[in-house]
Amino acid sequence: MTDTLTTLPYDEEPGLTLNCRTQHQQWDQALTQHEQAITQTVDLLTDLLTQHNSPLLRHRAVQYVSKFNNLKSRLQRLRLDMVCAHAVCPPTLCPEPRFTLYTGIDLSIRRMSDELTLLSSGCYQFLSVLVSLNVL
Repeated sequence: MTDTLTTLPYDEEPGLTLNCRTQHQQWDQALTQHEQAITQTVDLLTDLLTQHNSPLLRHRAVQYVSKFNNLKSRLQRLRLDMVCAHAVCPPTLCPEPRFTLYTGIDLSIRRMSDELTLLSSGCYQFLSVLVSLNVL
């Protein structure tokens, strides 16, 4: 028989550690999905930049690439600084959910998710205009 405290060394309550690990996995998954969406959009914009040389189009596309890359860097920084993607998380990353770390990470992810949605909407609108003008 295995002692649950030996497999979950950082917490006196195994349920809290399991919930913590699950929550961190969900955050990691959300961040990964956002990063993948950004990568796909940046790739699309990069292809656009290599195919078309219009200064106005180029300027807007470069702006979007820059904004998406900035957001991706902030998502990666959040993951590195705050999200535990390992099997065992140190106690500083697994406080009780009522404490501010959970709230802060959730809020940061929501804000960046909202920023991604807004940025993506603007970019897709830009691309839609290009398609409607037969530029693409």
